[in-house]
Amino acid sequence: MRARLLLGWAVVAMAYAGPGLIAAEYPQGSPSGFPGNVRDDWILSEVEAIRWHEVKDEKGPAFTGNPSWRQFVGFVEDKLREYGVVDIQRNQWPFQRWFSSEWPDRTNWSLVSAGEKVEVANYGANSGSTGANGITAELVYYDAENPPGDIANKIVVFSTKVDQALVERLGNSDYEYRSAWQSYPEYDRPITKDLSNFQSENIFLQQVQVPPFIKIATRGHAAGAIFVYDAGRELMAGMYTFPVPAIYAVPSLFLDRTAGEKVIQDARAGAQATLRLEATTVTSTAYQLIGYLPGKNYGSPEDEQIQLITHTDGPSISQENGAFGLLAVIRYMAKIPQAERPRTLMVFLDSRHFMPGQEKAFAKQDWFARHPDARDPIVAVIGMEHLGQIEYVEDGDALLETGRVYPSQIWTSNNDRMVKLAIQAVEDNNLPSAIVRDVARPGIHGKSQGRWFGMAKFAPSRGLPAFAIMGFMGAYWATSSGIKRFDAALFRRQVATFTQLTGELMTVDLSKIKTVK
Repeated sequence: MRARLLLGWAVVAMAYAGPGLIAAEYPQGSPSGFPGNVRDDWILSEVEAIRWHEVKDEKGPAFTGNPSWRQFVGFVEDKLREYGVVDIQRNQWPFQRWFSSEWPDRTNWSLVSAGEKVEVANYGANSGSTGANGITAELVYYDAENPPGDIANKIVVFSTKVDQALVERLGNSDYEYRSAWQSYPEYDRPITKDLSNFQSENIFLQQVQVPPFIKIATRGHAAGAIFVYDAGRELMAGMYTFPVPAIYAVPSLFLDRTAGEKVIQDARAGAQATLRLEATTVTSTAYQLIGYLPGKNYGSPEDEQIQLITHTDGPSISQENGAFGLLAVIRYMAKIPQAERPRTLMVFLDSRHFMPGQEKAFAKQDWFARHPDARDPIVAVIGMEHLGQIEYVEDGDALLETGRVYPSQIWTSNNDRMVKLAIQAVEDNNLPSAIVRDVARPGIHGKSQGRWFGMAKFAPSRGLPAFAIMGFMGAYWATSSGIKRFDAALFRRQVATFTQLTGELMTVDLSKIKTVK
């Protein structure tokens, strides 16, 4: 792996480098004026990346407060301490956590429609509970163009639609740069050029249709709700609700297109159904994890900090594994003595993305709401999420690997040098299927570069330079996407790329990368 890391460090001591690592004497006079190389032997290995993800995968989806999340975040915290992160704090608060059995355990949810058992893909998150006997009521189909006059005390059936125009608009946004596709699982194999890729926008644009349906069902006093997606059985297995709603009292289930077709017909005929969703609500503790890898001025008024941000909760192996990406960056930077680290790295791991009502429901509990002066030293931001993803295509009810890695979306704040640094890091680390975007300006084809999704998107509005990376999810919205759908080789290249970009922000003259508004 060849990569320039523009760090103003002359020599890394062999004793500090650790067993098996050779001290690097960095040559002077790189084009930017800062010497340095990303060392391949310092980047987390694929084997260790898999071991980390096995910890995350062991207990299933990591939702804030549940046993899996506690194990995952506890592991990250222990590793941060091991790598020299100091002043670690848990910004915590209590909340009401709703849960049911997790796919493939369907013990606590079921559906019988017109006397026939229907295969259910998953429960609707935070949707109350029916009790052990379920609820039996008349089905009614909600046709948006001709809505029913009354849904009170009925089980209302909604169906999401794929708007191909929106899919094309979201999926074909312009860009600054795009690297070549790469094969999976064995890299550098020939790729079938005419293979139609599974567009994650299809499922994402259906996901965001659910919240308005929830409002309709709640306001209409429905007894229950069924959401039918235009998606196959394997893609829908364990499909989690997103955006995550606050706890509501209309027990809900998700169906794939095949199972849903029968239920829609039953609803049009006014058939009876029994919907069962047994769930529990308990008081749990949420917390954001904050810590610092000290730079040379840490603890002084001259200290400047780069905020490393992601969230820690989600249904799949890569939603959210951004904490592992940032942890791997910290692991690398910790090998460099504090006196040679020009800026401090602030680790900020948020827990609110998949909590009831998401971040907005817990805005007052946020670390920066409680400690607004904590923003003052921050001069730049790095965001990482949805890493190591594999591309899939639907074939009826089956979900098949395409033989390619999934694209890495990379965003940068609006500055020519920031864009160049992002492109350089992608090329230096051979990051495949990478799309670099600066959404504040037209792309190379003169068209819109779309929206900045995910982490660090707040930074440009605050005048902070920022880089962020994410995959667009595809199959990873579901709890069925476990470690078998994790690409360690891609994860490692993503880590190397963002180690380089973190190094750039550690040393760059901030006046050269100001956000252009």
